[in-house]
Amino acid sequence: MIFLRGYIAVYKGNDFCELEKFPIKIENMPDKAAYIWEVVTKKEFMGRGIAKKLLKYVLDKFKDYTLYSCINSNNIPSIALHEKYGFKKLCEFEQNNDNEVKKQIIFINKL
Repeated sequence: MIFLRGYIAVYKGNDFCELEKFPIKIENMPDKAAYIWEVVTKKEFMGRGIAKKLLKYVLDKFKDYTLYSCINSNNIPSIALHEKYGFKKLCEFEQNNDNEVKKQIIFINKL
């Protein structure tokens, strides 16, 4: 994949737990749901507000949607960015990938 400074990937629908093979199921998800799969900034452009602009774009574009985002618990900058834009912690879980356990947090922008 080629990108200039960064990108954000979002998909619509409330089946992201199944698609991502999360060991949890979120109950009572709204029909108008979207999932932020990833926010990526190229290393040499980090700290310049690119992720902030990408997240703001998605919030504006999907303003009528409930947005979810799953973030590794060690990714403090991403957690801080999401919290700055009103995302709240919905739940935590552990995910086993390639014999590695990762602690994950699902955030939601509307409660």
